[in-house]
Amino acid sequence: MEALPSPDNKKATITYKNALLAVSMIFLAIGVFFYLVWSILFDTWTDPGIYAFCLPMAVFGLLGVGYIKSGAYDQ
Repeated sequence: MEALPSPDNKKATITYKNALLAVSMIFLAIGVFFYLVWSILFDTWTDPGIYAFCLPMAVFGLLGVGYIKSGAYDQ
């Protein structure tokens, strides 16, 4: 069994970059999964109301992931 890391360990695992990536992935997942579940349940694959909710969620998720992965965030 491995020992737990000591509290003196200054390596931060929760950084602003990791938090932004996590929120972006959550937005992307909500947008895609909500669209799929709603469309399967109600058989409405071309509902403009669902597009108005899901598309911005997915786009902001993709933009956030692209921003982090492109290296533009690194200062």
